[in-house]
Amino acid sequence: MSASLNGAPGSAGYLVSDLIGMALEQLGVGVGGQNADPQGLTSGVMHLNMLLAQWQRKRWLVPNLIDRAFMSTGQSVYYVGPGGDLDIPLRPDKIEAAYARLLNGATQSTEGDFSRSDFDNEFMLGNDGLDSGVQPIDYPLELIQSYEDYSGLGLKALRSWPNYAYYNPAFPMGEFRPWPIPSEAIWEFHLIFKAPLPANLTLTDPVNLPPEYWDAIMWSLAARLSPSYGQPANPTVTAAMKAALSTLRASSTQVPTLGMPSILSPINNPFYWPGLEIQRL
Repeated sequence: MSASLNGAPGSAGYLVSDLIGMALEQLGVGVGGQNADPQGLTSGVMHLNMLLAQWQRKRWLVPNLIDRAFMSTGQSVYYVGPGGDLDIPLRPDKIEAAYARLLNGATQSTEGDFSRSDFDNEFMLGNDGLDSGVQPIDYPLELIQSYEDYSGLGLKALRSWPNYAYYNPAFPMGEFRPWPIPSEAIWEFHLIFKAPLPANLTLTDPVNLPPEYWDAIMWSLAARLSPSYGQPANPTVTAAMKAALSTLRASSTQVPTLGMPSILSPINNPFYWPGLEIQRL
């Protein structure tokens, strides 16, 4: 999909060559009727792929999260990545959230959660107005944040209702470890992680990202390519790059509701007194 003749992007966005060419123009390369050299374009493609690989690890630079599911088989460790229990092209560096679904006789999800067809099929009302379908129940899993904390579990082989999970971002496949270990077949794990950004782009590929990314990519490439042409970081380029990245931050940032430690909640706190919930700690 190429850009139109008047310089506007096509339906899938600008081509990689378009953005690299505009980035080089900010450095004075390819202007005045001169064409950028092939090596410069090749270097620009490599920098673009490295740039997107860095952005992939930053939550505020990824436009959305995705939910992917796989069945419990009674294992203590599930592999996430190409060819794993959750078969996806690239293992995520981090799980943003996770939950376990007690299927209750419902069919297994194929594309994760929030599919309209799932709800249409599973929550149909009968002629009597009562729910005659099956209702899977989702239970949030509290994420254990480090391997050190996971290693502190005394009975790692405990088999019961799942409450916690640890994700080890090993390469090339991550390791998902639920705890306690649930039974097979009746549970389904849902992992929520950052949607993958385009990878391994070539010069003729479209940059299929939301429109606000085009400006950020162009100015970021201009800043990255400056040393290759013996130039210091131009203050104008740096300022434009920061402004474009701030736009991405504003559009992509999602802040979850603040949760309180269980010891501070009225139900679990042995030192609770009326009015504790409104105290300013």
